Amino acid sequence: MTSRDVLEDVIDGWRESIEGERVIHRDITDDIERSVEMEEITVIKGVRRAGKTFILYELFQRHGGIYLNFEDERLYDFTHRDFEKVADIARERGERFLYLDEVQEVEGWEKFAHRAHRRFKIFVTGSNSRLLSSDYASALVGRTKSFTVYPLSYAEFLRFRNLELSRESFMEYLHTGGFPRVVLTGDISLVREYFERIIYRDIISRARISYPEALKAIALYLLSNVGKEFSYRSLKGITGIRHVNTLKEYVGMLRDAFLLEVVSRYSPSLKVQASYSKKAYAVDPAFISLGMRGSEDLGRRLENAVYLHLRRTHDVHFMKNAREVDFVACEGLRPVKLINVVYEAEDEETLKREVTSLLHFGEKYGLPMELVSVYPVSVPEGITNRLAHRYLHGMH
Repeated sequence: MTSRDVLEDVIDGWRESIEGERVIHRDITDDIERSVEMEEITVIKGVRRAGKTFILYELFQRHGGIYLNFEDERLYDFTHRDFEKVADIARERGERFLYLDEVQEVEGWEKFAHRAHRRFKIFVTGSNSRLLSSDYASALVGRTKSFTVYPLSYAEFLRFRNLELSRESFMEYLHTGGFPRVVLTGDISLVREYFERIIYRDIISRARISYPEALKAIALYLLSNVGKEFSYRSLKGITGIRHVNTLKEYVGMLRDAFLLEVVSRYSPSLKVQASYSKKAYAVDPAFISLGMRGSEDLGRRLENAVYLHLRRTHDVHFMKNAREVDFVACEGLRPVKLINVVYEAEDEETLKREVTSLLHFGEKYGLPMELVSVYPVSVPEGITNRLAHRYLHGMH
């Protein structure tokens, strides 16, 4: 239990700190703002250090309220029973907004949220997609509005660094990635610290894992091979784990912690999709440098960045038979656009392969076709060449 005096000191301390904080606007905050007048609990999920806390800061600066971060060591003995003390303080101060940061640290938080969501506007954040797991879902079904926060997009990167749209700034984005603190400080070494914290704090410390080093090995292998097909059976040789179900569970944990995303080969049948091999993409281009490759692979970083851009607005798969297309953007199971990515524009053989694959599937499905490249390339009629820095900025 945490005493009321301690709670008031913590609340006042955070208020003073947040009011003096410089906050750079995130695009998703506009969408989250629209949930302010909804009685549903606003749930903000996403990878650690992606900027969820500063989104709460911006909302706090606009609307006031009570902010608590449950990774604050002063709240180490906070239990779900202490939430009523927080509610009492809020009522006495005339505050309607409650911001509960990293709320998964408090067992039973959903019970309070269920009781209080009509009395207060509640925002909660968490660094794991299981923030609304089956344990919580029964208590909060129909009472939440969820948002997922990712590291900075290229457009946000430019805003944070006060840079202009250009090929040079885009190449810097591919190298730096989009974690706000890394972008603002230029300290790339922070990326490894984030990775280690996700593995050991957000996954291993919360789950009973028999082979923790195997989990880490899978993560590094998939980050080294973004955009390459893998099967769960193929991971046996990386880890020595014999059971495919265990490997699926470990990859699922990496996804739940928002470290990476898994993409399926396209089929109009979900059952068939499940039987195909998969591809993995990092939640941020900077994580690719942590993998096992000796050299920096800008082509894979570019492909990863295009994936991150596409999945903001579409369901994303890849297509393959004798040929392959990097991405098929879908609305549900309906494909709407084909995209290939090429970095080495001077490699004529690679360019020919990418173009031939687009034409093959484009004619088969009757879909628009795009080739995303760093430099302009010559493409046949029917294919649109998109320059990467303009494409990821949302400009064509």
